[in-house]
Amino acid sequence: RRMSLHKRNTKKLVVGDRVIEEKHFADHCISQEHPDFKKVAKFVRNRRIGEVVEIVVKRDSRGHAINYAMVLWNEFKSPRLHHVMRLRKLSDETAKEQTAS
Repeated sequence: RRMSLHKRNTKKLVVGDRVIEEKHFADHCISQEHPDFKKVAKFVRNRRIGEVVEIVVKRDSRGHAINYAMVLWNEFKSPRLHHVMRLRKLSDETAKEQTAS
């Protein structure tokens, strides 16, 4: 079995990091004329903010390590598991702007 020559360059999150959800879907799927535009736009644009409470490494069917983060979202009491590539680390300035709006 041949090993990959390239190591994935995924930015590591650590426990205590403030993160925001990355959403890469549906932002182009509805026009402003649609009767439910505001409801759908709110769903698409609403990105949760939370804190990483644990890093979990799981293996896929081929044995590759996949990094997940247990995130405690601001509006929830229990943490949820999310793939690290769907999360983005917040800088202190960005966190202040997001919580103010």
